[in-house]
Order: sequence, then C-alpha cells, then structure tokens
Amino acid sequence: MSEYKTIHGIHVQALDTDPSNLGAGQVWYNTTSNQLKITAVSTSGSWATGGNLGTARYNMGSAGTQTAGLAFGGNPGSAPTTNVTQHYDGSAWTGGGNMGTTRYALAGAGTQTAGLGFGGYDGNEGLTATEHYDGSSWTAGGNMATGRYFLAGAGTQTAGLAIGGYAPTTVEHYDGSAWTGGGNMATSRREHAGAGTQTAGLVFGGYTPSNPTTNATEHYDGSAWTAGGNMATGRNRLSGTGTQTAGLAFGGYDGSNELTATEHYDGSAWTSGGNMATSRYYLAGCGTQTAGLAFGGYDNPSTTNATEEYTGPGITTQTVTAS
Repeated sequence: MSEYKTIHGIHVQALDTDPSNLGAGQVWYNTTSNQLKITAVSTSGSWATGGNLGTARYNMGSAGTQTAGLAFGGNPGSAPTTNVTQHYDGSAWTGGGNMGTTRYALAGAGTQTAGLGFGGYDGNEGLTATEHYDGSSWTAGGNMATGRYFLAGAGTQTAGLAIGGYAPTTVEHYDGSAWTGGGNMATSRREHAGAGTQTAGLVFGGYTPSNPTTNATEHYDGSAWTAGGNMATGRNRLSGTGTQTAGLAFGGYDGSNELTATEHYDGSAWTSGGNMATSRYYLAGCGTQTAGLAFGGYDNPSTTNATEEYTGPGITTQTVTAS
C-alpha cells in the first residue's frame, strides 16, 4: 500500500527512493532526502557545472563518457605544451600518469580510465607518435604514416581512426599496433570534430580551404566518405562526440566569437540543443550523440578549467521547495 505526504493540502506519494521508470508530470516526495520532486520534459537539453580541471588548458586529447572523462596533453597557456593526464570521476579531477611525448592539438579515444593519444604538435612539427594509456602509465604504440595536428579522432583505448588535420584529406586506421591508410575525405579540414569507431566515423565543422568556419558534415563507412547534413552554425575549434552516424557538437569559434551553442545530429539533420554556461573554443569533450562532457578550452582572453555536463532532450527530474 502506498504512503502519502500532505503538502499544502495536496496528497503526494511518499517514496524512500526515486522511481526507476519516469514519465512526464510525475510528482513524489523522497522521504530519504526530504525533497519534493517533479519530472518535466526538456526539449533542448541542458548543461550543468562539474568539477574544475586541476590544470587549465586547451587543445588537449580526451576520452570517456558523458559523466566521466580523461584529459591528456594540451596547451596550459603558461607553456606551449604539457604531457599532464587527469581523470574525472563525475565530480572531481585527479592526476594520472604523464604522457611520454609532450604535445597539444592531438586526438584521443578510449574510456574515462584508459586511452589512446595520437598526433599533435610538440612546438616544432606535426607528430606521428601514438601512445597507449592503461590507467596509470603511457607506452609507445605504432607511428602514423603522416605527422598531423589539429586532427579529429575516434575509436577505443586500443584502436583508432585519425582524420584530417594539417595533413589535407588523409585518413589512417590503427589496429593496436600499426596504422594503415583509409579513404580520403572529400574536403580537407583541420580544427574539426569527429566521432565514431576505429573503422567508421563522422566529422563536422572545422577549417577548410574555401571556408574557415564550415558547417559541413561527412560520413565515413570505412572506405569512402559521403556528405551529410549541414550544421546550423558554421564553426571551427569545436568539440564533438557520438557515433559514426549521429553526433553532438558544442563550443567552437564562428569567426567572430567563441561559442556556447550545442547541436544534435540524428544522421541526416542538425537541431539546436542547450547552450553551455561558458563560451569557449579549442575545448575537449567526450560522451554520446545525446549527452556529453565539456572541459577546458580557451575563453578569450584566458584558458579555462571549467567542466560542464550535458543532458540531452528527455525526461528530467527537478527538486522543488516543499515548505
């Protein structure tokens, strides 16, 4: 038999835990936290503040989920490059093992505890170097055929996909020990975002020879690229997450301003999402095509350590005052 609590003359179901199957318009009183709660439908998604990075930086590599992440390398502003690694558990960042090669403008893939870092710039040249991270230390992997930086990447902690950058349209696949060439993009680009697996991917935005803030999207099936739907906001220096068919784009630079704008891609069209609290470009991110984690970046005129967590459109739970 259900128990009820009377609040302002209204009987509300009293539960010691929140319901597992939520629908829009549900109301209950959590007797454990002593909170009145209500569900609502979010049509655009929203960002919430997370724990700050210990080392503010931009142009770093990243991996993880929508709630926990891994940050490595990058430019801290006080020095051209860093090899620092940090882990995010959903509330706080802690230090990890340092990369063997100091670099920024690299790509990454993997989980919140183990990752793959490849490419980047060491202050002198575009790098071919790959490194594997096991959660505590980095070890050298196979070198790419082409040194590149400001590239996009996708994959797992053991296998990856390197796309474009300062290496025109070229693509390389990594099987855990060696890189091999893939199909070239239709349009060369750098400072773009990517998502997908070690064999198939999605790229969007970036800097192209004909458009420094492109809104173009391309799909990669493992051998050839095809055009996808255009973003509403053309931008470079953005971050993105997702799969080889659907993605999430956030932040970046539109040629005049650093951005807070978020967009969702369903495989054919982009729609607007909720805006970040902190405008930024050259940020890092991880997550899925509907929910993500954004951290670091450049918020003119300074480097930021801000972390934000994104929940996409759907059912949300709100706590209201019950007094």
